[in-house]
Amino acid sequence: MNIERFFSEHLSSPSAAFTSSPSNCPSILPEEVRQVANLGWRVFPVSSLAKLTGNPDLLIGVATCEIFRLEQFAAEYPSCEWRVAIGPSSLCVLQVVGPKGSNSFAALSQDQGECLTLQSRRGDTAWAFFRWPAGLVLRASARELAPGVKILADGDSCPIPPSGGCVYLNPWEEVQAVPCWLRELGFETPDDAPGKNGTCACTLSLPGALPARSAFSEPAPEHPQGLSGLRSGATGAG
Repeated sequence: MNIERFFSEHLSSPSAAFTSSPSNCPSILPEEVRQVANLGWRVFPVSSLAKLTGNPDLLIGVATCEIFRLEQFAAEYPSCEWRVAIGPSSLCVLQVVGPKGSNSFAALSQDQGECLTLQSRRGDTAWAFFRWPAGLVLRASARELAPGVKILADGDSCPIPPSGGCVYLNPWEEVQAVPCWLRELGFETPDDAPGKNGTCACTLSLPGALPARSAFSEPAPEHPQGLSGLRSGATGAG
């Protein structure tokens, strides 16, 4: 083949490598996953193997907020479920399971007002998303706060919409700071003596109005209430 023919054949039409680029294909990444990734949440797919082995955290090590990488995962694992890696996302998630968890939650947070942080639900399990409190660590005994109530932190994950049956109950809300009662029960400063915690300098009054800005574009459909009308006091820094 002569040089002129070579260039004629290879430059007359786009390269196959470019025509098959993900940027030229319709995105199959769920919008809900894209939205939380834009907030900096580290997200990962639940592959068929993860489901088969009963280990939804099989791919937690590849959790990322990079849209391009998530697009690749969506193509590699079509129709997969999605989870958020709690620690790398700087989140603290309160998990409440079933009637026993609802009763425990009511006892822990009684008379603390209503909490308006982002919440999701699947089946009889609800999750409330909070920002990790700056400068504090989780007490060793605090992961299991009470029967049916657990704090999810580094090393944990939870499902996010649109994973099967998982919905946001209030997608218009922001992720709030950890409420005072939860700070007192679950956290301490790294140099605290065991069993002690720094004082949470905030009043236990109802939270004020939240900003109108929302991280999520669409409200959730009619759905049972999460965390029994999740309650808390006004939040401190964190």
